[in-house]
Amino acid sequence: MNKINNVKFVIGKKELETRPITPFNSLTCEFLNELSQSLIKDKFAQKFSDVISFAFWCRKANINIIKKKLIGSELRLGLGLVFHVTPSNVHVNFAFSFAFGLLTGNANLVKLPSKNFPQINIICKKITYNFNKKKFKIIKKMNSLLQYDSQNDEITKEFSCKADGRIIWGGDETIKKIKKFETKNRVIDISFGDKYSFCVIDSTSVNKISNIKLKKLIEQFYNDTYIMDQNACSSPHLIIWLGSNKNITKAKNKFWDELIKYVKLKYVLDEINVIDKFEQLCSDAIELDYIDQFHLNENLIYRIKIKKLPKNFEKLKGKFGYFYEYNSKDINCCAELVNSKFQTLVYYGVSQNKLSNFVLTNRLKGIDRIVPVGQALDIGFVWDGYNLDKSLTRIIDLK
Repeated sequence: MNKINNVKFVIGKKELETRPITPFNSLTCEFLNELSQSLIKDKFAQKFSDVISFAFWCRKANINIIKKKLIGSELRLGLGLVFHVTPSNVHVNFAFSFAFGLLTGNANLVKLPSKNFPQINIICKKITYNFNKKKFKIIKKMNSLLQYDSQNDEITKEFSCKADGRIIWGGDETIKKIKKFETKNRVIDISFGDKYSFCVIDSTSVNKISNIKLKKLIEQFYNDTYIMDQNACSSPHLIIWLGSNKNITKAKNKFWDELIKYVKLKYVLDEINVIDKFEQLCSDAIELDYIDQFHLNENLIYRIKIKKLPKNFEKLKGKFGYFYEYNSKDINCCAELVNSKFQTLVYYGVSQNKLSNFVLTNRLKGIDRIVPVGQALDIGFVWDGYNLDKSLTRIIDLK
């Protein structure tokens, strides 16, 4: 580990080999597969579901599926050097961003979150272990993972000047500031800012399912929300229940009664988060005039039923198991309110045909992902409407 001018190089060094290689190069695919194996075998890593999810994503079988979908007949190379500014609220996001840069044939400077979450230490330790294998010498020379104070703009400016591409994850204001920094004329900027996600559940479908399928649904919903404390941009905050009032009431009782059982077994709510959650409840009670009812299941589930969808309903954000609910007979109830801030629509019991018609017929400016419950956090090369494989490579036109 090196520290130079207030930058701590957790892995690698400042000067990198920045000549690009071909996307999905056999060596990078092999490296990720061996990284996957070393993470899966690590007993401490097994305690963190997000680390294991990343490890499974890196498996050879999955990378081959992605490669088959993305690689065409064009001659392609990476851009060169990609600078990644990763978010502090999603612990393994840096690892996926690094993998995207690696698989597209780029050298990578990856800014890690300043706080040393155990997930970061686990993954970095295994990256170092695999980098030190002789066969991965070239990849090692092309990559650095580092930490520095996010308020130190001079360091961000320095790395921005060198980059052929930048992936910026963070709040809108952070992105706006970084985009003003001087860059190369042909730099490719990909920014992932503040986004909003919500869930649509068909009440009739919930009422019909068996107890076994209900338990699976609850586990999947838990994974979408509680694992990241609803901090991920793709975690839903609002649930729109579809159906008649009678069906919705029955489905809600069935759904929430089962969820509280699961949450009690799996979730640990820190005391400070209990306070934050209750403060939000008090604030909502004072400021939101369209609240119909509150339902509190101890401190683990807060449900706020609203009588109408406000124009800016993307501001209805909860954390730590704080959900807004709205009843409707038709998914189109929110169509006029969806804007470019909307990212993921999570669904259960709604047909894909109905969902695609909802987006296309209403010509929505927002919603870049539509996924079943349980897949909200599944990150991939297509994200926020970007195809990262195309954005992080250049085409050589051979005639």
